Amino acid sequence: MSLKRILSIAAFLLGEAIIVAGFYLLGDGMPDGEFRLNLIVSTIIYCALFVDVLVPWISSRDKSQKSVGSIGVRWIVTWIYAICAIAIMLIARYAVEIPFKTQVIIHSALLLMLLLGFIAVLHSSDKVSETYSQEARCRRGLDEMKKAAATLKDAALTSGGVPSGCMAAITELEESLRYISPSNAPEAYTLEVQFAEVVKRITYAVSDYPLNKEKIESDLKRAGQIYQNRKSIYSN
Repeated sequence: MSLKRILSIAAFLLGEAIIVAGFYLLGDGMPDGEFRLNLIVSTIIYCALFVDVLVPWISSRDKSQKSVGSIGVRWIVTWIYAICAIAIMLIARYAVEIPFKTQVIIHSALLLMLLLGFIAVLHSSDKVSETYSQEARCRRGLDEMKKAAATLKDAALTSGGVPSGCMAAITELEESLRYISPSNAPEAYTLEVQFAEVVKRITYAVSDYPLNKEKIESDLKRAGQIYQNRKSIYSN
């Protein structure tokens, strides 16, 4: 366990101890049922506000950062619950005599609101994660196209036997990929796979250009046609 984790737990326990001590020292005259109810509610409020310190919601390991999209919702729900719960405790204690059973019902309703809010937070996080996963899927085939084109260019440069005209065509093909936008259309992914396969065939053949000249030129034209078809497809 890391030092940060140990200190966080120690701070949490110390804070809870202060809350309990405060109730026992300052709660004279409070009925036992109301005393226990207010102590439990105060602990829930404290836990809800302290959770970011004890268990951070933002993780550097989560590339989607799904928690970021739910921070605003979570804090709004948490603070509304905390303000309302504290207000009920103070009103019942110092302003209006509220029957204990009514207090239990009110605090239960507020706790239900908090739980529903956390469900909304989780739903918001799932939507962010779903969007990230969809974007990652959209980029996967495009990344394969770029990787295949870069590998082809390196192989052509290494072989040393590729004429300048063919080398220019390979370079142009690689650089043109920057103008393609990610797409979630099924036909886009099909074209991306086809492009990568054709370019990989050229990569294997380019090491012996004179022997494979016709095949390389034919496949370059094929790759260029696939590129044009893919370039015209955008997300739905």
